[in-house]
Amino acid sequence: MDSVITDGHSVPRISRFDSNAAIDDCSTHPAMAALRAFNRHLASRALTHAELVMFLASLAAFNRHTIGGIAILAGRLSDQVMPHLPRNGHEIGAFVLEAAIDEYGLRESVTHVELARQFAAFLGVAAEEVEDRANASPAAIELGDFLFSWYRDRPTAFSLGVHSASEMTSVEEFAAWHDIFLAVPAYGFSREMPEFEYMRAHHTHEPQHVGHAKRCIARYLQVLPGEGESLRDGMLAYLTLYQKMFEELDRGIFG
Repeated sequence: MDSVITDGHSVPRISRFDSNAAIDDCSTHPAMAALRAFNRHLASRALTHAELVMFLASLAAFNRHTIGGIAILAGRLSDQVMPHLPRNGHEIGAFVLEAAIDEYGLRESVTHVELARQFAAFLGVAAEEVEDRANASPAAIELGDFLFSWYRDRPTAFSLGVHSASEMTSVEEFAAWHDIFLAVPAYGFSREMPEFEYMRAHHTHEPQHVGHAKRCIARYLQVLPGEGESLRDGMLAYLTLYQKMFEELDRGIFG
C-alpha cells in the first residue's frame, strides 16, 4: 500500500508499479537481448568506414532531441509534483536534471554531442557523415523523431518512463562500447586520450544516472501512484523501437 504524499497529509493508494518493476521490465525486455547480440558482434572485429558511419549516424539520429528533452522533462516533473509537494517537489525533477547537467557538458568542458564528434573524427568519420540522416538506420531516425514528442508532448509519467528506459539501456551500451573500442587495436584508442572522452564520460556517469532514475520513479509514484501505468507505457514504447533499431543495425552491419 502506497500513499499520495502532500505537504499536509497522505492518502492511501495502491500502486501496481514501482522502481523495481521498472528495472525488471527493462532488463527482461527483448530490446536488451538485441543490444547484447549487437555488442557481441561489435566486439568480434573492427568496423569498416561505412559501418562506422552507419553506427555513429544512427546514434546521432536517435539521440538528436534527447538533451533538450531531458531538461524539459525536469521542469515538467516539477510543474506536476509541486502542487502536491510545494516545499520540496523540485527534488524529484532534480533527479532528471542531473542527467541534463552531464549531457550539456557542465561537468566537463564541452557537451556530449561535441565529445561524440571528436570520437567520430578520430575514427575518420566526418561530422557531415554523422549528421546526415541518410546514413542512419531507418529505425534510429524513427526513434529519434518520436523522442522529440515523447519528452515534450506526452503525459509527464509517459515521458519519465521513456527517459528511465533510455538511462537503463545506456548503461549497457557504454559499459560494452567503452571496453570494445579500447580492445580492438584497429581503432587506436587509449582510455586517457581526449578523443575517447565520449566513451569514458558515459561509462563513468551512466550508472549514477540509472540510480537517479530509480529514485525519481520511486519518489514520483509515492506522490502520484496512479501514474504507474502511463510510466510503464513510456518505457515499453521506448524499448520496442530501441529493439527494432538494434536488430536493424545488427543486420545492416553484420548481416
